[in-house]
Amino acid sequence: MKWLLDSAVPRALLVIDAGAAAADAGLHLLSVANRVVLVRVLDSFAEAGIREVVVAVEPRLAPQVRHVLETGCAWSFELSYMRRSAGEGVLDALSDVGQRPLDSPVLLHWACGLFKAPLGSLLGGATVGALDAVMLVDPPHADAPVVDLASERLAALLDHPRAGRPGALAGVALLGVGAPEVARGLRPGRGSDLDLLSLLERMAELGGHVRALPAAACWRYTGAADSALELNRFLLSDLVAEPPELESPGTVVQGPVQIDPSATLERSTIRGPVVIGARTRLFDAWIGPYTSIGANVCVEGTEIENSIVLGDTRISHLDRRLEASVVGPGATICRDFRLPRALRLHVGEGAQVSLT
Repeated sequence: MKWLLDSAVPRALLVIDAGAAAADAGLHLLSVANRVVLVRVLDSFAEAGIREVVVAVEPRLAPQVRHVLETGCAWSFELSYMRRSAGEGVLDALSDVGQRPLDSPVLLHWACGLFKAPLGSLLGGATVGALDAVMLVDPPHADAPVVDLASERLAALLDHPRAGRPGALAGVALLGVGAPEVARGLRPGRGSDLDLLSLLERMAELGGHVRALPAAACWRYTGAADSALELNRFLLSDLVAEPPELESPGTVVQGPVQIDPSATLERSTIRGPVVIGARTRLFDAWIGPYTSIGANVCVEGTEIENSIVLGDTRISHLDRRLEASVVGPGATICRDFRLPRALRLHVGEGAQVSLT
């Protein structure tokens, strides 16, 4: 029996990747362009019409994930959670979700990829039998062809030296109902990408058909230190300008900018793409392109560009522009005019400070 995305809706399995979570646990829960990354992923599920979402997450992250997903978010699908042990990957999660009989394929998503196109349009028209699979890949160039995969060509997706047309896994695969049983017969633990490729190779060996579909306009977390800023630029690049519905004495707004009506702007310049959250106050500020400013932020006498400023932050009277920075919630960054002149820092665990 073939399954068509346009005529039925799969169960979605969202696996919060253990390796990515360990390296940067905050990224999934970080508000980028003023919306939490994990919430954006589930928004895409709702838009695709998915009826059930299972979130596989380690116990240490589960309380934070549940709080984010169940506070102020309303989706039409059924949301449940799967307990994962440290080190378990996508194959373990897939095996567990298949403990009860499946009547439709599983949309596997490991919480580290976002797309500009809706999932439904990226996968629309794809047919999946019990041992078939459709995966999304990011080709190296917008016009690069994506191979129709046979088992011996799967290595091309990891830039295998013998592959003539490589691409990169986009972190999403549509798997037939037989995939969980196949996963139980494999040895996991090599990482999400390699584990998935092992699964697809085995499904192909058993007679299944594996296809790759291009998703050129996508972002995927790779562990790079500036991943959050890269995602911020990715999301803001398509920002649609909304005329501000507020009085802003002496303020100049240029380019695509979205400003919450409750924000206060005085004597400032905003050059988009920029988003500014609720109840934020800007005085004598310059906010440059690709900047996201969260709620309840106060910026005074400061220039900011290509940065993410999270909620309840205060930044004031810096003597140089703040660039390529992620400022955590509740932080205070200010110029201290007391003598003797010195750097006075309260730096938390995992922080990075670069002075130029």
